[in-house]
Amino acid sequence: MEFEDFTLLQKLLASLLVGYLLGSVPFAHLAARFKGVDIFETGNRRAGTANVFWNVSRRTGVLVFAADLAKGSLAVVIAQLLDLEGPLVILAGGAAVVGHWKSVFTGFRGGDGMAALLGVTLTLVPALGLWCIGVGFVAVVLSWRSPYRSAVGIAVCFSTMLGLGLFLQYRLGLVYGLTGLALLVLTHNVLIRRRLAAAGVSPRDEFDELDLGVDDSGDPDLRPPAKNHH
Repeated sequence: MEFEDFTLLQKLLASLLVGYLLGSVPFAHLAARFKGVDIFETGNRRAGTANVFWNVSRRTGVLVFAADLAKGSLAVVIAQLLDLEGPLVILAGGAAVVGHWKSVFTGFRGGDGMAALLGVTLTLVPALGLWCIGVGFVAVVLSWRSPYRSAVGIAVCFSTMLGLGLFLQYRLGLVYGLTGLALLVLTHNVLIRRRLAAAGVSPRDEFDELDLGVDDSGDPDLRPPAKNHH
């Protein structure tokens, strides 16, 4: 192996390790615990943005989303600072997603990795990613009665990205890589949903339960009632 190849391998391994550790930072778990909630015994029992938003606190859910988004973005930025390019950078972003799925800090439990995926996407293809995420959000709203609405949003978002990328011939290497990563996240999300359904877990996160008013205690944190707090 030539010296340049060995150096590249070192940089790749370093970016994968850093990406995984960044993804493993359990913001949802930490934020919920600060509120006195065990996120792994609440709602859908996943350490993700949606579970925090619907079962802990609206405001806290938004903050967790931003933090999880930053995990994917920062993993990409660090890989780029190591002079990695193209698919190798996407691998670093994928490591952040895997870290979110299986966090070393929470006994290899985690969330679905969608926010981290969006962070990777917005960092690599910001203009295209922003438009496609907007389209995906519309798809989520239109399919709000389905328990798979998040998966629908991801599928529509990255199908749109793939179509636009091919039509515009825009950074196709990155578009293909991001679409492949999205497919992994989508498959993971569907499998988790099926496992939860088989276990009889019915998470409280329906849009028709949304109430952004302040609760009777006057708490300005917009916190909904969480039935499974421990």
